[in-house]
Amino acid sequence: MNISIYTKGFSAGLIQQIKNRFADYKMDIEFHPSFRFNEQTDQGFLPIKLKIQPGSIARYDHIDYEILTGFELIFSDYNFEEEVKGIQQQAQLTASRSFISRLFGGSKKKSTAEDDSFAGMEHIERLMNCRKYILLKWMSWNKTELRISLYFAAILAELTDGVIYDPQSGRYLSGQQALELFPSEVEEYEQSFTTEAFTVDRFEGWL
Repeated sequence: MNISIYTKGFSAGLIQQIKNRFADYKMDIEFHPSFRFNEQTDQGFLPIKLKIQPGSIARYDHIDYEILTGFELIFSDYNFEEEVKGIQQQAQLTASRSFISRLFGGSKKKSTAEDDSFAGMEHIERLMNCRKYILLKWMSWNKTELRISLYFAAILAELTDGVIYDPQSGRYLSGQQALELFPSEVEEYEQSFTTEAFTVDRFEGWL
């Protein structure tokens, strides 16, 4: 699974702010000691140590140890004008193909580009100011990866006035909107497992 974060930029100075915001949601986290938001050296899996504050999140009441979790980061540059141009070109190509298919009796089928509407007007101004893009990916076997990934995306977008794109639901969100929606969605996901099936990895040290 993955989620996209469009941001004006990022730096090591954000790390403590992100940790502080996680604490606001009853989670104490530590990033791998080498993590600095460096686009060259920090690509790939980012290990994170997670400790849920006791008595704050029911699903974790039986876990009395620190958890090893994390997600994969892929950094790239972002240009709003270039993205719009690409969408327009794809739309023109789709229209041409649809015309040809109608000539030969085929029915018009919407492409992914047509089905997925671009961000609403409320997010356009933010996207126009964004210069960086982060693709954040996680797996499902460690059940905490959804929690850590969605909160990280929401908090980073909030702190950088960025925009999130969630391909699972096709929605664009500000950081504030994400922080209003994601907590209940994470809780619903975690509560869908029995205690025995809710598997996590004990933190034994940095990889």
